[in-house]
Amino acid sequence: MKSQFTQVRNKKLLPDLRKEGVLDKDIVLTTKEKHGCPWGSRLFSHHTLASVRKLSFFHPFHVPQDSLDIVLAATYNHSTERFADCEDLYLQPETHGCDTWRRMRNTYDKAPPVFIPLGHPMKRGGIKERRSPHSVKLMNSGVHSSQTNPGYSRQAAGGAIFFY
Repeated sequence: MKSQFTQVRNKKLLPDLRKEGVLDKDIVLTTKEKHGCPWGSRLFSHHTLASVRKLSFFHPFHVPQDSLDIVLAATYNHSTERFADCEDLYLQPETHGCDTWRRMRNTYDKAPPVFIPLGHPMKRGGIKERRSPHSVKLMNSGVHSSQTNPGYSRQAAGGAIFFY
């Protein structure tokens, strides 16, 4: 159940916790950038995962009620593992690198590059109308083509071209 996304360090002032919960109101920031501002406003505006989770208006989606919920969510399987350590009972999937609703580090998910089969972004489309290959208009016409220019005709006797 490994994720195909790569985790990239989040250099913004606020962590991305959209999978964990919702904020009832916006967080007040004294500055929008990290550099070129006083250190006090930068320190006040920079939030960590723990500081956002402790805010009174942050409401998480999944909260374990007791230690049984933590043990049930663990990756330990007592039927396959023998002589397990005590901490194996509490190891969660995100410590193994699996994608879950919790975020362990201040990162965001970066999608892998899209595989382009021919090396260029041309899209293949379907043929809506299939014309007959015996049509003269689809073939390369030679000098003995049966078609003539519009408005011209060939006389059967002499072969000269007359305009009517």
